[in-house]
Amino acid sequence: MNQLITIMHDAFSNNTFISATLSNPRKAAAPKKVTIKPLLLNEALKLQFTTYKDNKAYHENLNFKESISTLEGYGNMFKQIQLFTETADYQALINKKGEANIKRKAPSQQMPASLSHNRQKNYILDTKDSIPFLQALGLMDENEKIKPSKYDKYKQINRYLEIIADSMNGLTANPIRIIDFGCGKSYLTFALYHYLTVILDKEVQVVGLDLKADVIAFCQDLADKLGYSNLKFQVGDIGKYTTNQPVDMVVSLHACNTATDAALDKAIGWGAKVILAVPCCHHEAYTQIENESLSSIFKHGILKERIAALITDGLRAQMLEACGYKVNVIEFIDMAHTPKIF
Repeated sequence: MNQLITIMHDAFSNNTFISATLSNPRKAAAPKKVTIKPLLLNEALKLQFTTYKDNKAYHENLNFKESISTLEGYGNMFKQIQLFTETADYQALINKKGEANIKRKAPSQQMPASLSHNRQKNYILDTKDSIPFLQALGLMDENEKIKPSKYDKYKQINRYLEIIADSMNGLTANPIRIIDFGCGKSYLTFALYHYLTVILDKEVQVVGLDLKADVIAFCQDLADKLGYSNLKFQVGDIGKYTTNQPVDMVVSLHACNTATDAALDKAIGWGAKVILAVPCCHHEAYTQIENESLSSIFKHGILKERIAALITDGLRAQMLEACGYKVNVIEFIDMAHTPKIF
C-alpha cells in the first residue's frame, strides 16, 4: 500500500493525477467504494473524495496534505485500487497485510478539458521568464507545473501582484525605491522584484528588512543565486531604520501590532507615494478598548479581538487620509489567510 501511496503522491505533485477508485471493501462496515478526482474550487486545486456508503455519496474536498493523510488512513480497507494518470494506468490488488500487487499499463485517459483549461488561467506569473523564479522558490516542479501543495500560495502571490499593478500609476522615479518591512521568508518580496524588473522591465531598488538574521541570510543567498542584484536584505528594526535615499513605496505585510504603525509612520515621513500594508495582531487596542454598553460582547475574547482590529485599521485609514493619501481597504485573499491590505 505504501508503494501505491508513493505513486499517487508523485502523481499529485506532478499534476498528472486524473482519478482513482478504491473498491471491493474488506469489511462490511467499510464504504462500498471511494473515488478521487482533482477539482478547482475558488481557483484553488483540491482533491474531491467521494465516499459511497449506505446508498449515499459523501463529498469531501481536501488539500494535498490532507489527501495523503486520508489515503494513509484507509490502510488495507479495500482490496482493489485503480489509479489513472496522464503517464500510466495502475491497478493494484491489496492483501490482508496491506501489500499491493501493482500492474502498470499505458495511459488510457486524459485530463478533463475543463480542469486543464482552468489550470491554465492567465496569471501574471504565467510567463516563460517566471519559470526559473517559481522553481527557485519551490512553487513549480521540474515539469514546469505548479505543485498542488503550493497552488494556494501561487494564487496569493498573483493576487498580490495584481494589487501592485494597480498601484503603479504615478511611480515615475528611475529607479523606483521600495522598502519591505518585516519581509520574512519573502515569497512576496521576490515576486515584487521579479514582476517589476523581469516582467515590466523597470529599474528598481528593493530592500527587505527583518529582525531574524537566519531568514535574512537565506533570502540574500537566494537573491544572489537568482541574479537579483538590486534586491538586498538587511537585519533591522522598523522603527530604527533610516535611509538618505528617497523611498517611493513602502510594503508592510504582517508586521505585528504597533510595528504596522511604525511602518506607516516611516512611509509618511518619507513621503512614499504608495503604501501597502497587511496589519497583523492588534494587542495595543485590545488591551485598552473598553465600553460598558458592549461588555456582553467584549467578554468574548475572539469578538473583542475582531472589534479591536476593525477600530485600529479604521483609525489607520483615517490617519492616512488626513495625511493626503487615497485609501482603499480591501480583502487581499480569504480571511482565513490574510485579512486586508491598504
